[in-house]
Amino acid sequence: MNIMKSSLKPTCTLTLAALLTFLPALYTHATPLKKVDSQLNYIDTHPSELNSDSKAPHPNSATIIDAVVALSMMGVTQTNSNNEDIHDNELKLSLKEASKDTHANAKDDVHANKKTRMLTQVPYSALGVLPTREHDSKFSYGEDTLQTVYVWHGRGGIKNQFAGNVVIFVHGGCWLNAYGYDHAKGFYYALAELGVGVYAMEYRRVGDEGGGWPGSLEDVINAVKASIEKIEAMGESRNIFVVGHSAGGHLGLLAAQQLSGSDIGASIKQVVGLAAITDMQRYAHGKNSCQTATPKFMGGMPEDKFNAYKMATPGVVDIQPSVILLQGNQDSIVPEHHAAMVGAKNRIVTNGGHFDWLHPESTSFDALLEVLGEHDK
Repeated sequence: MNIMKSSLKPTCTLTLAALLTFLPALYTHATPLKKVDSQLNYIDTHPSELNSDSKAPHPNSATIIDAVVALSMMGVTQTNSNNEDIHDNELKLSLKEASKDTHANAKDDVHANKKTRMLTQVPYSALGVLPTREHDSKFSYGEDTLQTVYVWHGRGGIKNQFAGNVVIFVHGGCWLNAYGYDHAKGFYYALAELGVGVYAMEYRRVGDEGGGWPGSLEDVINAVKASIEKIEAMGESRNIFVVGHSAGGHLGLLAAQQLSGSDIGASIKQVVGLAAITDMQRYAHGKNSCQTATPKFMGGMPEDKFNAYKMATPGVVDIQPSVILLQGNQDSIVPEHHAAMVGAKNRIVTNGGHFDWLHPESTSFDALLEVLGEHDK
């Protein structure tokens, strides 16, 4: 009996030491994957939620179990097998055509050695603390100071020269002048560091003289035209993507529609909507803060502005470049059914939130990189 006790003692000690070493490491890696609910507006009232667990000095067993569950469920995102719209049954048939989320299993990911992007439900406040840098250059496309395009050179090539693809970006913000291009600077910086050139436009919005409908759209059309002319003047052939987020996705789709059939429009490789607002009449009747801003942008409700709302609703069949709509199925600001448009490809990201698209460590950003052909970076 004494012999057995003495032989077991070193083994137990080693096992306990291994557990004490392993558990904090697991906790440290799992904590950032905590799900954080986004707000219904752009003002995040819980900026500390991303780091809410970081103050705990030692994880308990329940925390570790939760972390393991988070790691297995949130670290691997996957589109529903039948791509059903869980919010709206009438759109089941349309969403069956959605592209599958390719992040099926992180262990089998051939890009496992690349930067891991697993965040979901990113709050608006998280965008303001991302690493960034100021633009490399800028140019005007009109007389108003807001009619400006800010340029970030892709750092994947020669300094101060674009490398590879170029994104012409239309920022969101419910069409309101309270939210400018600068809230997505971390997004521009991340793309530029991957070698993607970024043309981020500012434009007049609700609250600006000349903003609203149709002035905001006119600005976006002119900004896209001026950006393409600048890109082509450099004398190199590149893939040009028009990408818009939220209300900016709405305006980007309409701008591409207006430019279709022209020489300028033919230069656009693809139009990408990130949580783009596509159903204007239905959106105007919603109750969240961005939905209630729609009548302010349009100058009235759909019942009073029927023709204006009809003109402000994009139609994919009238857009010459191909269109892909990327959408999170847990977006609290733009519902999933906005990704169901006849003629458009779409991809639904599991547990994706509204601001995930602008955060370089999210599953949604990774999905965008696949569309841009930059997933390996």
